[in-house]
Amino acid sequence: MSDTFLTYSGPLSSTAQARRSAMAWGLWLAALLGFTALTALLMIRGTPSFAVVGWVCFLVGIVAVLYEPRYGVYQLVGFGLAGDMLLTPWFPFVKNLSSAESLLYIGRATSFSPAEIFIGLTFISWLGRAAMQRKFKGFGGPLLWPALGFTFFVLFGLLYGITHHADRKIALWEVRFILCLPAMLFLTSNLIKTRQQLNTLIWVAMTALFFDACNGAWFVATILKYNLHSVESIAEHSFSIHLNTAFVLAASVWMFRGSRAKRVILPLMMPIMLFSYFANQRRASFITLALALALMAYVLYFVHRKVFWTIMPIAVVLGAVYLAAFWNSSGGIGMPARAIRSVIAPQQGGRDDSSNVYRVIENTNAKFTIKSRPLTGIGFGNKFFIVAKMPDISFFEWWEYITHNSIMWIWMQMGAGGFLAMLMLVGMSIVVGSRALWRMPGGDLSAITLTATLYIVMHFVYAYVDMSWEAQSMLYVGTMMGIVNCVERLADTPVPAPAKRWPWQPEPLPVPGLRPLHEGPYAAGKATPRRSRRDKRPASPAPAYADVLRPAAEPRR
Repeated sequence: MSDTFLTYSGPLSSTAQARRSAMAWGLWLAALLGFTALTALLMIRGTPSFAVVGWVCFLVGIVAVLYEPRYGVYQLVGFGLAGDMLLTPWFPFVKNLSSAESLLYIGRATSFSPAEIFIGLTFISWLGRAAMQRKFKGFGGPLLWPALGFTFFVLFGLLYGITHHADRKIALWEVRFILCLPAMLFLTSNLIKTRQQLNTLIWVAMTALFFDACNGAWFVATILKYNLHSVESIAEHSFSIHLNTAFVLAASVWMFRGSRAKRVILPLMMPIMLFSYFANQRRASFITLALALALMAYVLYFVHRKVFWTIMPIAVVLGAVYLAAFWNSSGGIGMPARAIRSVIAPQQGGRDDSSNVYRVIENTNAKFTIKSRPLTGIGFGNKFFIVAKMPDISFFEWWEYITHNSIMWIWMQMGAGGFLAMLMLVGMSIVVGSRALWRMPGGDLSAITLTATLYIVMHFVYAYVDMSWEAQSMLYVGTMMGIVNCVERLADTPVPAPAKRWPWQPEPLPVPGLRPLHEGPYAAGKATPRRSRRDKRPASPAPAYADVLRPAAEPRR
């Protein structure tokens, strides 16, 4: 835990405080008048449309960020996950203002997205408020230096590519989304300061995922008429990986006895989420979810050992029966089995086999490119070397710049230093998340920490086989890394005990805080030590006179 800024809090005179208050109210009045004037202008110049609604929401969001920087984090996560390039192409949050299909289209010359604008405004609002209050205090946490090292090599890859005949436009497009990751990590670590704020952030993320899943279900029911064989997927590939976090959280809140609201509401969201999840038909999502469930079973062994030995034998038997029954199935219910089969025993022919062959050829070209420039990489904006001819996918504009293997792609673009910096950031995030989970007091904090850590694992396993450095995933990965970076600080912050409703009620227990490392992980019912099986007698306290009756120890000779 570290503070990155020095803190100064000097006393202010009443005149200075009055001047500051007047300036703040003046700025808010100017913002309100400007917002009202712009809204009126949009309504006068054009007929009512959804674009006007979009601009009104955009301006309201800006006002909310300027009022409270933390609201910027909520909006970045919520709006970032709620949209989808395929399901809702009109949704403008991660698209440029120059995208013609976006509700916020204003012209071809504007190359910024609302997400990037909100990131910049959140930083300005946070730092501006700190400057006005003369309190510069930032939380770095254990992930500060790994994130800064990764950012340094991203900028190095950008400069190296531009100075070595790269396409500057493509180089900036490749880098801009990656930089969202450290930005969200730092914003989340500093602006989420209480358990309630963390709880609100998670609800925002789950609500956005549910909204996106509803759009997927609506698309399947109304457009496809439930004919999933006519499409390869209904949404972006990362959509399914994001939904995995909802499934993990829904199980984790029961494992750690989380809040009643989460234990009731999250399972009610599952049917629609599962429907869209299976409709998206992503093999990588099934494999990463299976990995997450296996790691959750390992955690369950420490948290609820009796439940582990009750559930796991049955789950293993049912899983084996399912794999045997649907190993060669072509129906929707057999998708998870086919995903596992494609890894263990891939078969010739079919869509999955052609996809595997393309990735093998692409990896061959990526390895050749890495061996050609192992230290510096080729830099962003340069095409990778093609020594093995690949199938024609020219419908993807950047097929010569970006590979499906997003892990090797980082080495190819940023060199060995950037590759090691990425491994350091990802590895440290998993280590910090695992240590934080070990120290959490149970309940929602443990469930959220486990979900955030497992999402980082799932995302970078998925990144090994598919393109994963797009805007939505970077916003979500950065947020989850920020959560594991600051959750120990949140758990260590004292929380007042709840007030008694009636005078005759017993005094409420204090809210549990951060657990010492030597106590081991949270386990249900571990508050009282277990007695030995040999000792069948009821435990009783020692009498007060025990020390008086006990003979004194003889001195050593």
